[in-house]
Amino acid sequence: MANLAQENERAISGAIKIDEKEIRTHLDGLVRQSVEDTLNALLNAEADAICQALEVSAQSGSAGCTSRKLQAQVFDEGRRSGTSGSAFTNVAV
Repeated sequence: MANLAQENERAISGAIKIDEKEIRTHLDGLVRQSVEDTLNALLNAEADAICQALEVSAQSGSAGCTSRKLQAQVFDEGRRSGTSGSAFTNVAV
């Protein structure tokens, strides 16, 4: 009886093969899609909230967005600390 079980085990031992690279590739795609969907949902929710706030502001008669000077800092990857000039450039918008 034990010999029959061992023979059966040997017969089916090579029947199933797992391709780990294929599994990793598939899981990477699933995770990437899940993260993308989550970020898009968060961005859409934020945009909806901003639009709703602007509509409420317009209905109440307030000016809505006020004019103001915005500044962005752009990092120049080509420069290293210790060289002439700043690694950041201020840009007025």
